[in-house]
Amino acid sequence: MSDFTYLEELAGQIKANRKYLAQIEDELKIVNMKLHEIPLKKPTESAFAKMIGTEYDDQQANLEKTKANLEAKKEELSTSIKADTAKFINDMTSPELVIPLDPKPVFKDGRVMYQYKNQTKFHNLFDFLSELLGLSAPLVVKDVLLSSTEVIVKVSNEYEAKQKFISSMNEIQKTLTIKKK
Repeated sequence: MSDFTYLEELAGQIKANRKYLAQIEDELKIVNMKLHEIPLKKPTESAFAKMIGTEYDDQQANLEKTKANLEAKKEELSTSIKADTAKFINDMTSPELVIPLDPKPVFKDGRVMYQYKNQTKFHNLFDFLSELLGLSAPLVVKDVLLSSTEVIVKVSNEYEAKQKFISSMNEIQKTLTIKKK
């Protein structure tokens, strides 16, 4: 069984890993640049060090070791992000998905509004879901606005609101299932 709370945590983890991956890639660019410069500078730097009576500090071995470590971290993070994304899509498309909506809606201005239980917010989940679907948050699917704080259905009848909500979730799940392939 999957639920929004778990998916919120998973989306947050993906977001954090992506940020860390970007940092690793930036560090790797700097290390690669330094490694590229060493052969160009080495003759001058070593001759200068010899002239002034100091030992030349050859950083090549350290930089290559750092590069190997960064590449290993990059690969590990990339693999983790792919696996977590697949898990997110799989759980989001599960027929066992539990969406913690308060069963008692609020009726306002010809709309039915559902809050999440305990006023829970799902910012990471909806940011990531929007990205996967190629849409902007909040999501609007078949007269249903799905956001990180509430669900609003543009009808005044509770039964019809439930039908539209189910239909919009099915549409989202179908779209994600296509992405899974």
